Amino acid sequence: MKAHGIIVALHTPLTASGEIHEEALRDHLEWMVQSGIHGIFPCGTMGEGIALSDAQRRRVAEICVEQVRGRILVMPQVTTNNTAGCIALARHAREKGFGAVSVIAPYFYPSDGPALDAFFGEIAASVRDVPVFLYNNPGRSASDIPSSLVGKLATKTKNIAGIKDSSKDLILFQEYVEVGGEGFACIVGTDGLVFPAMMVGGAGVVSAVANPFSELMVALYDAVIAKQYERARKLQLLVNQLQVVLKIGPYLAGYKEIMRLRGRQFPLAMKAPLRGLTEKETAEIHAAFESLPKAVFDPSRLK
Repeated sequence: MKAHGIIVALHTPLTASGEIHEEALRDHLEWMVQSGIHGIFPCGTMGEGIALSDAQRRRVAEICVEQVRGRILVMPQVTTNNTAGCIALARHAREKGFGAVSVIAPYFYPSDGPALDAFFGEIAASVRDVPVFLYNNPGRSASDIPSSLVGKLATKTKNIAGIKDSSKDLILFQEYVEVGGEGFACIVGTDGLVFPAMMVGGAGVVSAVANPFSELMVALYDAVIAKQYERARKLQLLVNQLQVVLKIGPYLAGYKEIMRLRGRQFPLAMKAPLRGLTEKETAEIHAAFESLPKAVFDPSRLK
């Protein structure tokens, strides 16, 4: 399976004690598959992956594979704060039959070009039969991945298959497309840039918005593929309006509340130190949700 289209940055449902809520996770995964998305990205930023223990990350990933059953791509984020830990999670992914893995540039300690080259090269070499996606997220890691290094890695390392880019830098994203060459999949990590990123050669998006609004994101992707560019432009504007609502309150909590407002039985618990919403923030989200355009809920209404 190739990485393309709408790949959901999967939320992780948790119990009040911070454990994985397996029933809710399976229910959410099945809803995502049935909604027509093209892939699952568990244990990333939106899945509270860095806050989960390695054992919890392995379990989330295992549940994803069990529930999805090969119907769409599953690509877990396997980064830890050391190379050996990344390799261990990547090898676990290989053993469980994942379609690909994603590795963010190291966080906390900054890394220069040679260090990044060695880091990504070692992880790719440890799972030679698994496609590896680089993950550029300078806002969360301590290092940016220059396009020159991406071109070098794509040329010399057979199983480095693409990159997820959350830099919000469209110029850099286009550079990735050019240096990656044919068959190298560039996936944008920002819902607000899906349309422009695909217009410069992007293959799709790892989408947080797809958790509560998969139908809207799939409609946007389909419009671009069908070259319905005016429709795609309007759908992208709806996504951007929706993001403002989803970002009310502390990081990530608004997404889970919106899931509940959409009728999903999704737990609101957060993995400490992340916090949930206050009553005031909850009321603000409810009011903003009620004022959203109807086309957000039913993209077929968009003319």
